[in-house]
Amino acid sequence: MLVHICCSVDSHYFLSELQKIYPDETFVGYFYNPNIHPKSEHDLRLNDVKRSCELLNIKLITGEYDTQDWFAGVKGLECEPEKGERCTQCFDIRLMKSAQIAKAINEKRFTTTLLSSPMKEQEKLYTQGEAIAEKNDLEFIKINVRANGGVQKQNELAKESNLYRQNYCGCKFALEQQRNKQNKFSLEMISHIGNQILPGSIEERYATFAHRDNLEQQNKEYILSQRKHLVWRLLNAKVQKGDRVLPSYIIAKSQNKKDAKSGSIVWIKPNLFENLPKIYAPKKHTIEEKAQAYQNKNYLVGFCKKDDSIFVHLKLLNLLLDSTYQTTKELLYHPPKYEDELFLRHILCGAESINPIIIVDEIFCENVRISIQSIFQEESIFKVIENL
Repeated sequence: MLVHICCSVDSHYFLSELQKIYPDETFVGYFYNPNIHPKSEHDLRLNDVKRSCELLNIKLITGEYDTQDWFAGVKGLECEPEKGERCTQCFDIRLMKSAQIAKAINEKRFTTTLLSSPMKEQEKLYTQGEAIAEKNDLEFIKINVRANGGVQKQNELAKESNLYRQNYCGCKFALEQQRNKQNKFSLEMISHIGNQILPGSIEERYATFAHRDNLEQQNKEYILSQRKHLVWRLLNAKVQKGDRVLPSYIIAKSQNKKDAKSGSIVWIKPNLFENLPKIYAPKKHTIEEKAQAYQNKNYLVGFCKKDDSIFVHLKLLNLLLDSTYQTTKELLYHPPKYEDELFLRHILCGAESINPIIIVDEIFCENVRISIQSIFQEESIFKVIENL
């Protein structure tokens, strides 16, 4: 039997139940979901499905990520609500492709793990599946694994099996509607221009679950938890002196500024190392060595007369982070680790600060205008905690 798979949370329980109902059946999983956006999220879910199928000893076929065909198929339905006509068409696209694959590998029956999802209308899926099966001389297997506490059992199994539990269905249209209702920004649809891995990003989730897989391969114990974090994203920023936009880089957790005037900028040499906790692992140089180098050279920090933003010359960033950046443009496209930016913030302004920290290529004292559009948003973040 061919089983269309939408995600590991639905498929792991659904396939487990199918194996009980059809103990003599050989199942073939088929992951085909061009409705999952962006591709990084699609690939993250695919990886988790691969792990699930390996645990259940089920062969998996991976379908094409043909998003252009999918977008063409739902054209005109972009504004439909979830469970509306766009979803109906999306089911049709995936079930028709599943039927084609079933015929191609000589399977006579097929079904879908979408039937397991409490967010999907089961009767509608039954009707669509049967109609598509009839057109292709196949049998669509209707099964209700939600009944008799099935939804709760599915959730419990997902947690016990340390599955990736996504928080939206898949397509960018439904995601935008969902985030708008939550009064949140769709963080999933943006990424750092320099590929920095940010808290709450798909890239971070990818790394987290890769770590899970690595620990499992080494037979090491761990706990998969979710914790709420206040995450930050920079949407755009610029620093202007007259009509000229100055090269700059904005450090993590810098708050919004709407064309703020800096006033004159005073450059001084504060004691940056006075109250720094001794918790930072050195890279090339120890904290003490950095403090000594700081004392020996003319490193300055610029403080604004009319604003709480501070300016830091690139050379000071290089000292503090053991880096060798030549320009802020290089910094933009090859940024330091997010944790390094937090260290920089801690040493310059304090760990809890949110005032803008702006890295610049040149020292200037004249008034500039500062525009920063950033967001702070609560997100649940997966963490893998290894048992030592």
